[in-house]
Amino acid sequence: MYTPLFRWFSALLLAIMLTLSLAPAVVQAQSGAHHLENISFEQRLGEKVPLDLPFVNEHGETVVLGDYFGDLPVVLSLGYYECPMLCSLVRNGMVDGLSDVRLTAGIDYHVVNVSIDPTETTMHAANTKAAIVSRYARPGSEEGWHFLTGTQDSIKQLADAVGFAYFYDETIDQYAHAAGILVLTPEGALARYFYGIEYNASDLRLGLVEASGNKIGTPVDQLLLLCYHFDPSTGKYTGLVMTITRIAGTITVMFILGSIFFLSRSSQQRGAPPGSAASAD
Repeated sequence: MYTPLFRWFSALLLAIMLTLSLAPAVVQAQSGAHHLENISFEQRLGEKVPLDLPFVNEHGETVVLGDYFGDLPVVLSLGYYECPMLCSLVRNGMVDGLSDVRLTAGIDYHVVNVSIDPTETTMHAANTKAAIVSRYARPGSEEGWHFLTGTQDSIKQLADAVGFAYFYDETIDQYAHAAGILVLTPEGALARYFYGIEYNASDLRLGLVEASGNKIGTPVDQLLLLCYHFDPSTGKYTGLVMTITRIAGTITVMFILGSIFFLSRSSQQRGAPPGSAASAD
């Protein structure tokens, strides 16, 4: 009653359904009590950030966020300076993208980096600034780059305002969060979101020019890259991401094998001589 082809595809479908059903359990097991699905970078275009939030700059001076707003648009980056994962790639990608823009930090816009780790110090901020300014390599642009640390309360209020959800995993001493940067208007309104670790210079320039005129951009597609399971020393993902990758790879291979089997059976049936089926009966 059931042909070998039917049995093959039944087994294939069962295997795929089993793999997909196991995926959530694998994810939950590897993420432990933390819920990675709660990590997000929501676009809250047009909303204003609280400019009265207190922070400490790379010189050890107490400042408020509003000190960097008023006349120029602002590029905002949230992460942490001692991050062993994607944060440095985000900062380097931001610098590389802005380096290809004719507009200059400190003259045409400000760049504000805020650490989400309340234990980081002025020294961490100063060291990171030195590396970034050296990479940017535009004389006189030092005043356009700002690296802040702050209390948990100030950090959380800013993160909530821009839609940046994250958590600290104490078991591995890392923060889990999405990778990306933002552009804000001189008045502190959220104008553009850029996701990932590489940023197109033309898009950055357009975002800065529009933001300088207090124009709010349109929503962009969200492709979240988590700063959590990526090891920049090897260029590979580990743990959770590797598990998901293996699952996707298994499904792909099974589909390929199924297609080959189907094409082979179809070819054999087309090549069979007329009347062979009748002879077999």
